Amino acid sequence: MYARMVTSRMKPNKLNEMTTLYQNTLLPLIEHQPGYKGIFVLNDPDLNKQISITLWEKLVDMEAVNVNLLGFRDKIAPLLAEAPEVEIFQVAIPEEVESMSAIALSETSLGIRIEDPY
Repeated sequence: MYARMVTSRMKPNKLNEMTTLYQNTLLPLIEHQPGYKGIFVLNDPDLNKQISITLWEKLVDMEAVNVNLLGFRDKIAPLLAEAPEVEIFQVAIPEEVESMSAIALSETSLGIRIEDPY
């Protein structure tokens, strides 16, 4: 399995717009592509920084999607403070993560009471 990690720094106040583009534009482009395994998007609002990690079964699957991303790159360009850094990794320890939409954790469902320490 392979991971593409893209680190982007946004112009001020553009992080939410970038996240929306990932949800509404990128995800529909890649989620049905052969070899696609998932995506994580991490935001740091204090630094106007976003890290996206897409997971792919094979390197060739990841590379095949690059052609589909050209239009997406044009859409995000005005939001970026600098060119994104792209890194490719081989996943050393793959752990299946249940879809967040399928997880419903709450105090009630867990039968516990969580005290706020502050």
